[in-house]
Amino acid sequence: MKKLLQLIFGDWRNAGAVAVSAAAAYAAARAWPGVGAWILVPALVLAAWWQAST
Repeated sequence: MKKLLQLIFGDWRNAGAVAVSAAAAYAAARAWPGVGAWILVPALVLAAWWQAST
């Protein structure tokens, strides 16, 4: 569990990417109930891709 938390919140880019992904999922869930999880997963995948490419 410690390694997972370190992977997610390791530096400012990781924390920022997770925060943006969670905010996008929350906004989507507020606009379209039931869609939040469908937005969160692709947003986290895109955030991981962004982190790996930089």
